[in-house]
Amino acid sequence: MRKRRLLEPFRIGKMELKNRIVLPPMLCKYATQEGYVTERLKNYYEARARGGAALIIVEATYIHKQGWCYATQLSIRDDKYLPGLSELTQVIHRHGAKAAIQLHHGGRLAKSALSGMQPVAPSAIASAGSPLPGMGGEVSKELTVKEIAEIVNCFAEAALRARKAGFDGVEIHGAHGYLVSQFLSRSYNKRQDSYGGNLANRTRFLVEVIKAIKKAVGGDYPVWCRINGMEYGVNEGITLEEAQGTARMAQEAGSDAIHVSATGPKAPNNLPSHTFVPAVLEELAAGIKKVVTVPVIAVGKMTPDAAERILAEGKADLIAMGRALLADPELPNKIAENRLEDVTPCIECFGCRNDIFSNKLEIGCHVNAALGKEKEYQIIPAKKPKKVLVVGGGPAGMEAARVAALRGHRVTLWEKEPRLGGQLVQAAIPPYKDRVSLLPEYLQRQLRKLNVTIELNKEATVALIEEFKPEVVILATGVKPLLPEIKGLHKAHVVQAGDVLENKAEVGNRVVIIGGELVGCETAEFLAERGKKVLVMRRGPEMATGVGPSLRPFLLDRLSEKGVTLLTGVRYNEVTSGGIVVTTKDGEKKIFKADTIVLAAGAVPDQKLYEDIKGKVPEVHCIGDCVEPRTIRDAIGDGYRIGLQI
Repeated sequence: MRKRRLLEPFRIGKMELKNRIVLPPMLCKYATQEGYVTERLKNYYEARARGGAALIIVEATYIHKQGWCYATQLSIRDDKYLPGLSELTQVIHRHGAKAAIQLHHGGRLAKSALSGMQPVAPSAIASAGSPLPGMGGEVSKELTVKEIAEIVNCFAEAALRARKAGFDGVEIHGAHGYLVSQFLSRSYNKRQDSYGGNLANRTRFLVEVIKAIKKAVGGDYPVWCRINGMEYGVNEGITLEEAQGTARMAQEAGSDAIHVSATGPKAPNNLPSHTFVPAVLEELAAGIKKVVTVPVIAVGKMTPDAAERILAEGKADLIAMGRALLADPELPNKIAENRLEDVTPCIECFGCRNDIFSNKLEIGCHVNAALGKEKEYQIIPAKKPKKVLVVGGGPAGMEAARVAALRGHRVTLWEKEPRLGGQLVQAAIPPYKDRVSLLPEYLQRQLRKLNVTIELNKEATVALIEEFKPEVVILATGVKPLLPEIKGLHKAHVVQAGDVLENKAEVGNRVVIIGGELVGCETAEFLAERGKKVLVMRRGPEMATGVGPSLRPFLLDRLSEKGVTLLTGVRYNEVTSGGIVVTTKDGEKKIFKADTIVLAAGAVPDQKLYEDIKGKVPEVHCIGDCVEPRTIRDAIGDGYRIGLQI
């Protein structure tokens, strides 16, 4: 078998890399409120270095208080941060990886609530039109030429600190709508002086930052920039042609590489595709590669196969894998060991991105419960292997079985259905959700490899469990659909949303869906694509409130585009054989005809077996949705935690 190009050594300037795999800078919010390195942050980065990535680019680290965007964002604005940053480089170097750090200034996206200072920008534009969800609202102050020079100097001083801390290189954050990219974009840069107008003027700030850093740290020290290859859906946004010009000027100024990303409300790297498409920004990287001679780093939903193809076609020199390395830090090692079937898959849920742009103080991962808990969630062999019975083959049950088996327990799993997967099977069916199917497939492969005994079509009872004589029982029995109390519900053709998705129920042409959270909205899109006339209604004032900020607006837009009617604030009066009668939020009584009524009104925990078995086995645990209906992340988290605990 030919050695993968991904595993070939490479270099940026004089920095030698053991392979071509890069951890791109991704904000994880594991620093302190003041921006200091924590043990948790070190453990997170060390896990990715140990996993085999050649270059670890530490997340956006702010260089000036006025550029501070996020609580618990890492800082390099003062020498007082050096001890922690030095410790961080040491844990990365421990595993043969090189360490770089991304220097960041938020510009107009910075928060005065954090810094106590008004945000600054090339031009005084309110940041409500931010390409980033959850960012904006403040009016920024236009920078003077003197203030621009001061910020350039701050970048240089931060780079010098990075070198003193032991970093092997620095990356200038010139993408994603922050200060440097604000200068580059005509949409946000309305200046009339030498820093605005034509492309050379708009690139001047970046060029000055590169030159100042090179002067401060020395010409041999690797310095490069991350830029937008395009701003998608932004009026007067950066085009690929402009990005090519910026890349050429950056190289001439001394940039040792170009890291090509993208931003904007329609950027494909930040949106799911109807059916998963990898390497969504490869043509942007290829476009930059055509005009520069320094290495080009490509990013954007990378898979190992897509990365190999991009390298073979000469579209880029290095491959950044972001969310994939959140999901599985051991991905590079598994590629090297030809164990791709053992890679924990990123399911493109955007949960980590939602965490960044919400009020949460840290990111998590739906498929990797150990993210941010790398030290305390190490899988250590059990002191005394036990006979463990897991009841339920959904994500919680399978993850509990996997972790328990890894620790040496003798595990048997019973599932009443003829297949494993639980609600993951239904979750993978709606449009834009096909990546979810990779998770149950991965878990099933791992259970087989770990010799977990799996019995399908087996419904657990107290008698069967007592006969089996387990030392530990883990109940992952899931939920039962909630039946809303609506007069006459029995009179109509009423089906459950899950049965609709799995084609277990007939659906007429006119459909009313009761319930407007994720399941109801996704089922509506599923049916609309099949030509059904769909109305979604709910009691609450808004639709899909539980869907994260990265995806909710796009889901609602798609429903609108596909002709789905959304009705909020209703009061259900009664169901008839021909439809449903409601009172609208305006107090108007309305009758909606329906051939089929689909219930997506929620679920209740199925705890009957738990109540029946308590006290009849030595140890029993209840996990996943049978505790409380929640998310895939909660199910995987419960399973992992119990697998470690027993």
